[in-house]
Amino acid sequence: MTTKFRSTAVLAAGLFALVSPAMGRASNEPVCKAIHGDLVEVRSTTQCRPGHTSCFLGEVDANHGLRGRTYFRGETGGTAPSGSPAFTPYSGTFEYATASGTITTHETGVTSASVGVVTAHQAITAATGEYAGATGFFFVSGSNDGSRVVTTVTGQICRP
Repeated sequence: MTTKFRSTAVLAAGLFALVSPAMGRASNEPVCKAIHGDLVEVRSTTQCRPGHTSCFLGEVDANHGLRGRTYFRGETGGTAPSGSPAFTPYSGTFEYATASGTITTHETGVTSASVGVVTAHQAITAATGEYAGATGFFFVSGSNDGSRVVTTVTGQICRP
């Protein structure tokens, strides 16, 4: 192999390595990152926002900068589905406040104080700061003793 051909091959391989990651993604496609972390919340009746008689205040510690305080207020509840009397469905607004911005989600889940568990889906509905324009979702699942909720958060945040 000649030196000229070898140099051209190395240059072509280097250019392909630089360009290939961008080739599979259009410029208008969001960049999504997998999220995983821990969330601990406590029920409060004294530190809630005006007009809220009860809420859950917490702290999240997850990857990709999702670290900070949380606030949840249940807005609707339901009756237990037939055959599963221990579980109660609910939904409400859940907020993640970090040093780089706020993510607001709509949470829908089921919980059972008698069994001591909670599981929910959170869809991102709004975001500010570094998260402005973000879309995505989280799954939250763990234990609930009625006053303290300890869960794992997984999902994805997609940014434009």
